[in-house]
Amino acid sequence: MTGALVAAVAVVSLVILLPLTVSTRAAVRDITLVTRDMAFYLEDGTVPNPTIRLDAGEEVRFILRNLDSGITHNLAIEGWELETAYLDGDASATLRVHVPKQPGSQTYVCVPHRGMMRGVIEVVAGD
Repeated sequence: MTGALVAAVAVVSLVILLPLTVSTRAAVRDITLVTRDMAFYLEDGTVPNPTIRLDAGEEVRFILRNLDSGITHNLAIEGWELETAYLDGDASATLRVHVPKQPGSQTYVCVPHRGMMRGVIEVVAGD
């Protein structure tokens, strides 16, 4: 009987506490960048090489889609020493980033076309 009581208390505790641990995890924000006409664009965006604002400390997943058929592109955030693989046309890659807690800015580029394909990431103080 004591074993059954301990098991019941353990199950009830898990049911109550598990949602608390899951809900405290920060959600990962997806940002999709597409390459077209030798520039980066936010998905459905019209501004080439846009400034991307991130909150300090947040988790972000960049999704890069290469829409430039016949041209190889990648995404590199050089100050953070992060980059995707080089992608042929119609390919995609992801880059997961834990944004530093310090506000500031970094440049993102396509390494082979850095003269044309470059933008700024602004890290702002989070909530």
